[in-house]
Amino acid sequence: MGRWFWGAVFLVPLIASAQINNCSDPYWVNSLRCKLLNPAEPQPEPAPPDKVGQLRNYTRVALPLDPEVRCLDGTRPVIYVDRAVGPPSNKWLISFTGGPWCAAKDLDHNGSFESGQECLDYYVANLGALMGTATTAAMSDLESENGSGILNPDPQVNPVLAGYNRVRVYKCGFDRHSGRSTHNVTAVAPVIGGISFDLFNHGQKIVLATLDLLKGEGAGMAGLSYLTWVDQGGQVAELQETLPSIADAEQVVFIGHSASGHGLYQNADRYSAYLRAMPGFSGDIRAIHDAHFMHSPENEAAFDSAQNPNPALFNTLFDQRYSGNTTAVGSYDAQPYFDGGLDIFASDYAAWLEAPSSAMSTLVDESCFSAHLANGDTWKCLDRFHVCFHHETTPALVREDFLDPNTEHGNPPLGFVVQWGPLMARPECADLGFSPCPPVLSTNQYAARLLVQAGHFLDGVFSRSELALGTDTSGPIGSVYLWMPACGFHEGAYSDSQYHVVTMRKGSAQSTYRGFIEDFLAAPATGAMKSYVTGLDGAQNICDGVLFANGFENTP
Repeated sequence: MGRWFWGAVFLVPLIASAQINNCSDPYWVNSLRCKLLNPAEPQPEPAPPDKVGQLRNYTRVALPLDPEVRCLDGTRPVIYVDRAVGPPSNKWLISFTGGPWCAAKDLDHNGSFESGQECLDYYVANLGALMGTATTAAMSDLESENGSGILNPDPQVNPVLAGYNRVRVYKCGFDRHSGRSTHNVTAVAPVIGGISFDLFNHGQKIVLATLDLLKGEGAGMAGLSYLTWVDQGGQVAELQETLPSIADAEQVVFIGHSASGHGLYQNADRYSAYLRAMPGFSGDIRAIHDAHFMHSPENEAAFDSAQNPNPALFNTLFDQRYSGNTTAVGSYDAQPYFDGGLDIFASDYAAWLEAPSSAMSTLVDESCFSAHLANGDTWKCLDRFHVCFHHETTPALVREDFLDPNTEHGNPPLGFVVQWGPLMARPECADLGFSPCPPVLSTNQYAARLLVQAGHFLDGVFSRSELALGTDTSGPIGSVYLWMPACGFHEGAYSDSQYHVVTMRKGSAQSTYRGFIEDFLAAPATGAMKSYVTGLDGAQNICDGVLFANGFENTP
């Protein structure tokens, strides 16, 4: 396997000359890292590899020092970069990870969010590495216990995506890559006691700043230049890499796993517009929502006999029905969940706004917000699945496992928690740890709903969505690919087994997840649709060598 290297060597200091890398400097003094840890250097430079065995595929690159684009703890955002393997390429894979998030809380009478306790507690509980970059290494393989999957640079096992320039946006905004806010907050820290600090939820800003960094000098010019290290005759040698400008990209693929798939629903079109605003940009843009297609409130009406007497004949998914009565959920009305601030994401979105006067359209899908403004129901845009069903113009591939064990998904053995369902005393409340609590769907009930949601989505997205009907005039509907095995894994594209091995069959056709993604990237940007959904149209999946056909009961 060979790599192509070129570019002149130069070094950029980690900290700009306007700031001193010390907590006494005004830039750092009120950051959580300095207030909580008070280190000598709030932004230490990672040691470069000095042995060949320490070399890794991806190189850490720091974003320009900017008081308006920072990690939650005040440190400098970073990305990990690996040049495309093989011939020069101007195709890009930009990846995000999921996991927890936090936001400033306790809105006071002046409209200020003044409590940082939630974020500080996360930081103290050994999660600080996800909320800052002081401990990030100079190089990484971006592997987890499940492997690296789509991020693997070996063209023998990842022949298409290894030929893309691969960028991982390091999660340190701790806000599902969605925030734009800075709040001065207070919290109680262990041993220290009460402290005040600046809380930076800048996730969306970090992504946009990353695109600026990858643009470099702009169209027709060089892109990002960065120092890396290579094996040169058994010794570690410095090398300056220079990437092409993303403004000249042939294709850009954004992939968000789990919680970042949530953030990508709201931001895919925003990132697309940002790229297209670069002078000369004419590339193709795609989005992959990996492990984020759970049962939505608009889908529950399919199981309400009064609204949908025959799910095989009626498609309620695009009728925007947020209330009803079903055997499993009871009498429900999901509007107050989003409109009345009951949704945890609704309060977080408010806290992530750049300023109290900022429009919510700066965080949620802008075309959704515009389409619903006249009717006063912009609260629907807080529902990321409504955005997926009706407003996403970026060509999108969506993956969900029917048996996903994650607590927000299948959540065995308890089951899927219907956050927007009616609250009451239930036997499940003891397991949830609070009462009254929302309803919980069993594995079969949840899987039945995912199956109906998938079928209705595929049946109506090109004919019944707001984009199709012209209520949203932001652009043509992007092509849609849907991958839904039943293997019991939350991990998807970042897992070797799920990416390379799991196979879906439908009739005489079959594919691995890797092959399905490769087909998606080669498909037309509009008008194309392809699906492998277990139990739909005869589709089956092979997990660990075992053929599995749909065995879930499609009952309410």
